[in-house]
Amino acid sequence: MSLFIRSTRSWSAASRLPNSSQPLWVAPAACLGLFLIVAGVFLISPESAQANDPPGSVEFFENRIRPVLVNHCYECHSAEADEIGGSLLLDSSDAMIIGGDSGPAIQPGDAAASTLVSAIRYESSEMPPAGRLSDEVIEDFEAWIKAGAKDPRKTKAAPVTMRSTIDLDEGRQFWAFRPVQSSLPPPHPFDGSRGAIDQFLYQSLSDVDVVPNGFADDATRLRRLAFDLTGLPPSLELQRRWLSNPSWANWTRIVDSMLASPAFAQHWARHWMDVARYADSNGSDFNATFHEAWRYRDYLIRSFATDRPIDEMIRQQVAGDLLPAMTDQQRYDNVVASTFLMLGTKMLSERDKPKLELDVVDDQIDTVGRAFLGLTLGCARCHDHKFDPVPMDDYYALAGIFKSTVTLKGESQEYVSTWNRVSLPTSAEHRDAIQEFQSSLQSIEAKIKSADAQWKQAQDRLSGNQAGVVIDDSQATKVGTWKASQYTQPFVGVGYVHDDNSMKGTAEIRFEARLPDDGVYEVRVSYTPSSSRAAKIPVTIETAHGSRTVRLDQRKVTIAPMWSSLGEFEFKSSSPAVVTISNEGTSGYVIADAVQFLDVDHAPKIDPNVVAAAESAKAHLDGLRAEMKVLQANRPLPIPQAMAPSDRPTAELTDSPVHIRGEVRNLGPVVPRGFLRVCSSGDAAMEEPQGSGRLELADWLTDPDHPLVARVFVNRVWMHLMGQGIVRTVDNFGQRGERPSHPELLDAMAVDFMRDGWQLKPLIRDIVHSAAYQRSSQYDADAVQRDPENRLWWRMHRRRLPAEAIRDAMVSAAGLLNHTPTVNLMAGHKVLVSNNNSNSTAGKIDGIQVPRRSVFLPIVRGYLPPEMTALDMADPDLLVGRRPTTNVPGQALVLINSPTVNEWARTAADNVCQQEASFEDRLHRVYQLCLQREPSAEDEQMARDFFAGHPDSASRWHAYIAAIFAATEFRFLD
Repeated sequence: MSLFIRSTRSWSAASRLPNSSQPLWVAPAACLGLFLIVAGVFLISPESAQANDPPGSVEFFENRIRPVLVNHCYECHSAEADEIGGSLLLDSSDAMIIGGDSGPAIQPGDAAASTLVSAIRYESSEMPPAGRLSDEVIEDFEAWIKAGAKDPRKTKAAPVTMRSTIDLDEGRQFWAFRPVQSSLPPPHPFDGSRGAIDQFLYQSLSDVDVVPNGFADDATRLRRLAFDLTGLPPSLELQRRWLSNPSWANWTRIVDSMLASPAFAQHWARHWMDVARYADSNGSDFNATFHEAWRYRDYLIRSFATDRPIDEMIRQQVAGDLLPAMTDQQRYDNVVASTFLMLGTKMLSERDKPKLELDVVDDQIDTVGRAFLGLTLGCARCHDHKFDPVPMDDYYALAGIFKSTVTLKGESQEYVSTWNRVSLPTSAEHRDAIQEFQSSLQSIEAKIKSADAQWKQAQDRLSGNQAGVVIDDSQATKVGTWKASQYTQPFVGVGYVHDDNSMKGTAEIRFEARLPDDGVYEVRVSYTPSSSRAAKIPVTIETAHGSRTVRLDQRKVTIAPMWSSLGEFEFKSSSPAVVTISNEGTSGYVIADAVQFLDVDHAPKIDPNVVAAAESAKAHLDGLRAEMKVLQANRPLPIPQAMAPSDRPTAELTDSPVHIRGEVRNLGPVVPRGFLRVCSSGDAAMEEPQGSGRLELADWLTDPDHPLVARVFVNRVWMHLMGQGIVRTVDNFGQRGERPSHPELLDAMAVDFMRDGWQLKPLIRDIVHSAAYQRSSQYDADAVQRDPENRLWWRMHRRRLPAEAIRDAMVSAAGLLNHTPTVNLMAGHKVLVSNNNSNSTAGKIDGIQVPRRSVFLPIVRGYLPPEMTALDMADPDLLVGRRPTTNVPGQALVLINSPTVNEWARTAADNVCQQEASFEDRLHRVYQLCLQREPSAEDEQMARDFFAGHPDSASRWHAYIAAIFAATEFRFLD
């Protein structure tokens, strides 16, 4: 029903609506009458008439209230709305009094207590969301409610429940929430089967009469295995050994060797870093440096290298800071693992801190939900999940756990929050060294404080000996740019000025004095000496006999601690004595503090004892400061820290109220901390949580009876090795996700995975030993007709390599890849890794040119290398279980035009030309290095055409390898 039709309940209501876009048809015979009515309306002036309607009258409602409700509210808050917002109806008087999730919309007679008024004033919430109503309209609503809210709409309000009811028993019938079942493979294995995986897959293939492909050729299988397990191409030596003996026994040996290699742990750590939304900076509005994030990356590498059980890793990442530890290394790993909860991007400068806290909690719930459960729990923040059996109460049961956890703590600067840090264990020797350093530091600081006080007393006595006429810089006339400072003491007055070592030849300062008598005066200037000062400063003195220019060396003084004499000059009292200091032709800082004129014949002499005392105090202070520098230079490293959560103090542990519509200050009933009821037997609420409840959450996630966690992880591993998940939506096992193509196989692998101690390497070994893994990716028209998307794995999926593997393969082909781990490439960055001023360190971010594995390069939000983003590098702002795969011409263009990629190609070409003498040997080596195969006859002919009689041309070899780097075959696995 259109707004126009709704509004025709009264002519006066229609008059307040915007003009309808639909034409109003009028019978010709009625035209004159209509004209008279309209003319009458304009003559009477409806606004004037409505202004006289008392707020307690029906006319006031019809003229001023109903049109606003129709125009701005009915779309979401009427019986005709597609979805009723907040369970609130505003299309009848009863409905407004009954209200919705937030209670009654109006309290007749009390506008201040009416939630409708606070909503349209944008206080409790912001309604209407399209834009705030005018103050005049808001005042109309307040007056109407104060007058009793007269409302002629008598339609009985339809009952609207506060939240929809989710049938959890029905939800548990969905495949993902059923218990994991141990299934036996079909009893009749087919020829070529290498285990249960092949038997499960063959059963589905035979059901649709599809014959699977045979094995890929030996070189293709080795390349596939090497990139899948290590993210690197197989070495030339490994290629030779495999091709000379492509036996099953040799395959198993190579698999075991790769699983034991450091490269395996680094490559599979990178897979999980996508899920953990790993980054070395915060991004968002305040791109703060995550100086300690690298510890989490290295924890993952250590964990995959030692085949740490995945259930243990889950427990550590959710509640590691709370887990008991038998050794310092175990405590270190436990705490660092919980960095997982801290890595999301945050609006650190958000001034509404309760909102920031709720947003952080939302990120943590969403991450835990999708990473471990394959569920989009964030969808239940504002209402019951639309598709999955996750009530809003369950979301806030989890929210209580994370609200009882400290993630953000304090501020790095005004309004800008920073994150919680937890100290890590270190050796007793380290702790003793730190304690000894702190003791020495306190002692020397006390000595410096005492010596500084003595020095200041000596300065006061010295300044009391100053005679003659003294002109301070504050009294001088300045030309050009001079910056005020108090940085270096001592000085005359409240400070001094300097030229900032810039704009040379444009700045001068003129000290002018009226001397009391004619005569000879000694002229002195004051400044603090330093090696950064200028050495040949022109100083012009205007005397009784004209002007004279001398050169001043401000790297030293002639009269300690801060005076230098320019000489003796004759002045007349009838004309001003002028001293001008310029920065013309200088190199270094030019300082201007004060000028002193001393009558040579009558000035009292400075007490030499006072000068000596001042010099002694200054020397003592300088000595102590030198000792401090030596102490600081040899200070031990600080106690290591992790960016990690911790539980709140007991008094601050809390269950969370429901936040109606997800709004911070619109609170509903409190929900006890707990878990998802659809995945739990009995009551999912915690009776007596230990601290925040994260320990209980970790136990619940890793319970062998949990229907989701093992399935989700096994499916991720299958996807990385087989190109697609058994559940293709690897982060969503809910109703909106895809159903598993082989549910029995998924469950069988999940059961075996848990039975084998939740260890990754045996799972990978089972998959890569299967015949399915070793099939070719060749096209077969008959099979494609029966299974066009290859959901039954009759062939291997052709896959694009991850961006990191493509980049590492190029560095490897150039012979430059340094396998030594990198600890922390972000150490040189300060609080902000990037900002908009001259102190930005964004230009110093180590890029792809660093010859280390990509996993060790910084991941700085907002500054990802364009070569990597073009190849679909994971967005660190998001949890990425499966990377998008694009294959567009732009990728080849980025690679072939990248200076860094071209340099790698040039280095590879130089190496090949030095190591091989003949054209044929060079060509074969290039193909083995870059594509891990021998060149075909077609490749050889194409190469001969390209080199066209110039087989030794270094530039052509460079161009040839650069073209291979940009080729589709280089970027894809068959």
